[in-house]
Amino acid sequence: MEMRRQIMDPLVLIFTLLLVPILVLLFGLSMGDNYGWHPDYTIFEIMVPGLLAYSCLLTIYDAASSVTAERESGLQKRLYTTPLSSAEYIVSQMISYTIKPLIQIILSLGMAFIVGYRPLNGFVGYLLIFAFLVVLTFCSVGFGMITSTFSKTASAAGGFAFIFIVPQQIFATFIPPEFMGAGSFKWIFPSFYATDAIGLIFAGTPLTDSIIWARMGILVLISAVIYLIGILLYEKGKRN
Repeated sequence: MEMRRQIMDPLVLIFTLLLVPILVLLFGLSMGDNYGWHPDYTIFEIMVPGLLAYSCLLTIYDAASSVTAERESGLQKRLYTTPLSSAEYIVSQMISYTIKPLIQIILSLGMAFIVGYRPLNGFVGYLLIFAFLVVLTFCSVGFGMITSTFSKTASAAGGFAFIFIVPQQIFATFIPPEFMGAGSFKWIFPSFYATDAIGLIFAGTPLTDSIIWARMGILVLISAVIYLIGILLYEKGKRN
């Protein structure tokens, strides 16, 4: 029901569902022939992994504002009287708030394909890319849940969400990892692991490469930690 409500909201529809596919289309048309960053890949091709990861990061805003709105409306207090555990509640939120980002990811990949973007690992590569984006989306929902625990209103939660979005957007998605030094702090951002692995997959790196799977393992680990933090904070909120 919450997903239907959001999709019917024109602002939410444009900002969190259609924004990235539109950006992919515009960047593809304007920079699809520009090789300013790399002799073998266009600027657009280098940016696509970051754009896909950015679509997942917007889920932080979605989850934070919506969960806070549930608390404002008294829905969470009513849930406290049911046998529903904190873990079950958070998992249900992670699943529900993953639906719309997955639609956005599919639209973004479709737009990239339309403007001529072709990964070198074929269909299996697409599936692995999709898996990375699903895990990053789950992680983003976890960040949104954490943000909602210290936000008083839904509008405040939407603003606080950008504390998690902007650093990852700038330093681990839109700026390609290869342009940042090995000693930079990109390693602390979950979006880096998704962006870097997706770039390797698109570039034709063998899918058995240990770096790709190490990136997946670290991303899953970070998501699990965020999930546990979300449960602890939610339990603390129930006692207050």
